[in-house]
Amino acid sequence: MMTARWWKGYVLVRLRGGEPERFLNLCRSRGIELWDLQITEEGCQGLMTVPGILASRELQKKSGIRLRVLKRFGLPFFLRKNRKRKAFFAGLAVCLSLLYSLSFFIWDIQIEGNRKYSEDTLIRYLDGQGIRCGMIRGRVDCEGLEDSLRSDFSEITWVSAQVSGTRLVVKIKENEALLEIPVPDTEPCDIVAEKDGVITDMIVRSGTPAAAVGDRVTAGQVLIRGMVPVTDDSGAVVAEHPVRADGDVTVRTTQTYRREFGRWKTVEAMTGRVRLGLFVRVGNVSFRLFSPDSGKSSWKTSMEERQLRLTENFFLPVWWGLIRSREYVSYERLYTEEEKERAAARTAEEFAENLERKGVQIEENNARIVETDSGFLVEGSAVLREPIGESRKMEVSEIPAVEENDRTE
Repeated sequence: MMTARWWKGYVLVRLRGGEPERFLNLCRSRGIELWDLQITEEGCQGLMTVPGILASRELQKKSGIRLRVLKRFGLPFFLRKNRKRKAFFAGLAVCLSLLYSLSFFIWDIQIEGNRKYSEDTLIRYLDGQGIRCGMIRGRVDCEGLEDSLRSDFSEITWVSAQVSGTRLVVKIKENEALLEIPVPDTEPCDIVAEKDGVITDMIVRSGTPAAAVGDRVTAGQVLIRGMVPVTDDSGAVVAEHPVRADGDVTVRTTQTYRREFGRWKTVEAMTGRVRLGLFVRVGNVSFRLFSPDSGKSSWKTSMEERQLRLTENFFLPVWWGLIRSREYVSYERLYTEEEKERAAARTAEEFAENLERKGVQIEENNARIVETDSGFLVEGSAVLREPIGESRKMEVSEIPAVEENDRTE
């Protein structure tokens, strides 16, 4: 309501003399707006619109009061007050014209719903299709973009592209189920060991075991043969049937690791001095407004970039951000015993995390510190339990069947 009154203009008036109560009742009966009434030592005052003042002239005569204008508000009075400032209105007109021109372009692209495909991948794909920030809104073919995304990305099952303001919003839904059932490989093969170790667990689903729990095996040794014996009634093997060996074999292995550290450690200490600045980028042109640096100092700088927008969907090709730099000094000193222990613990943790991501179980992990002339070493040894079976194609050879006469003898 106040915005509409500002466009038309309103004033602060004071009622003097006559019968103020009668004037207020007459204004109410005629539908003339009068709000924010206050009683002061000099009389009753309130706010009225400009059309309301003009419509109340007859009512002023009837009630015998006079209206005195104290303040003026709104666009009509602003324009009248600044009517001689031609440069101001010329700049305002240019600014509005520029904003109007920028509204015909795309200045922000937002992608929602993606999980398997990264945002960078999809942005690069859109750029290859000629869709990028700075293009004319009318040239965005939303239906064509939806069709191309569905056809070029097999995991995308639903796409919605919409231009809203100066923003292109692409919403996608990815397939959460398998598009097709994988065809199992039935080619006969053995399962062999990938590395040396002692078998701790063994499960055979298809094939014939060639080793047992507790056996020490070497890399390349057959663990499960891809042959199933065929026997007669007496238990004699008359043939071998080739299959694809399948099973899980877990072994206990030992793996070592090491990392070298120098004698001196570089330390960065903050001085407490902070420099603040402003980063502004318009299109591809950028500049920084930064406080001057006194002396040759080292600084750590961080900045968060934001895009300027007038409304939720009206983005402009202007990016800005606050810059914060903290001064530090660096120097070298010897490692302390406590820091050496932390380095050893960190090395062991990183080694363990790398193996756990591969599905390897760690039974024991020990690290020790070894002093050297140039610094120190962190050496470790870990006892692991890991799967070692891998498939290997084999030459199919069958045992010839025994003659029927020979079986009955």
